[in-house]
Amino acid sequence: MSTRDSDNSAGSSAKELRLPDFVALLPEQIWYLTSTGTEMWCRRPYGFFFSSSEAAVAFAEALGSTFSLSPIGVSSKELVSSDGIDAMRRLGVHRLFIDPSIDPKTGDVFGRILRLEAPPTLQ
Repeated sequence: MSTRDSDNSAGSSAKELRLPDFVALLPEQIWYLTSTGTEMWCRRPYGFFFSSSEAAVAFAEALGSTFSLSPIGVSSKELVSSDGIDAMRRLGVHRLFIDPSIDPKTGDVFGRILRLEAPPTLQ
């Protein structure tokens, strides 16, 4: 699987969204895939969020993963809390696809990507 950032059709670069800028773009409940029942399945440095359980299932099927992936729905506010962001960083996730798609010809994952900034360093 390879990944690529989506761009707009005009060819100009889209505004890069960062925490907490994108919170307003997320539905009240967000879905992610898991193989353990709790931990978010990811492909470092990418994580994958979905606006519905059906979208998550369709992505998992199109991906053809050897893992048995199932969707879990959680409050988007939970995921963007400091604990949620810290958990994603511990997983090595620095970019989040929102409702990604898979190119059937190339297998590339594409769509809107939200970037997690590194935490500020204390000097």
